[in-house]
Amino acid sequence: MINIKNIFKQVILQFFSALKKDRKSKIIFYHDIHLEKLEYTSMSTPITTFEKHILEIRKNGFRIVRKIDQPINQIQICFDDGFKGIYDNKDFFINESIFPTVFLAVKLIGLPGYLNENEILELQALGFNFESHAYSHENLTAFSDDNLRFELEESKLYLERLLNKKITEICFPIGYFSNRVYLFAKQTGYKLMHSSIPGNYFQEDWNGIVNRNLVQFCNAKQVKCIIFGALIPFRKYYKKRQFLREM
Repeated sequence: MINIKNIFKQVILQFFSALKKDRKSKIIFYHDIHLEKLEYTSMSTPITTFEKHILEIRKNGFRIVRKIDQPINQIQICFDDGFKGIYDNKDFFINESIFPTVFLAVKLIGLPGYLNENEILELQALGFNFESHAYSHENLTAFSDDNLRFELEESKLYLERLLNKKITEICFPIGYFSNRVYLFAKQTGYKLMHSSIPGNYFQEDWNGIVNRNLVQFCNAKQVKCIIFGALIPFRKYYKKRQFLREM
């Protein structure tokens, strides 16, 4: 059966990627990847699809890096929440020399379907990078000042004890943030804050907030369009939805 919605999406992405022809470095992100019949979340990407994404990225001259440090031709891969499929497929990451950043919400660690502490430490020893996704994985803009401070500080302290390293990055849960959240995060010691607003890595609207491009439901052709900038024209739409102006 022909998927009209998917065809329309493909046409739109191809149009904007051809218009932008953008080779600037970008972060792409997922929530999980899974083997057949071993899916922990509906947001997960099949490993067979993920493999095609990797092939498409490399075929088009982009290099997959642990951390972006060049303005063009680099792709950094992130995973939100810390689902267990990352551990199930660790051999693929190692064999392909892919070392993603995984954002952990402390309250989710060890729950069914999520990474536990031992798995996190094993992946870290293999080269995976772990940073904060706050404490309880809830909308940070909805917290009082005291509870927001707890979300940011306790997550940082817990992960620093577990990982024996400084935690300097945070990904906003559910993508929502505000000026208050931004300022509290900076005061807590987070130097880099990851949004879910698409765009290039060095395309800053706020000092310290970086853009990320969601690709978990995309096919390989759509990923190609996105790494060439197809989502950038939609930045205002995403920003309007995710940057909240608190009263």
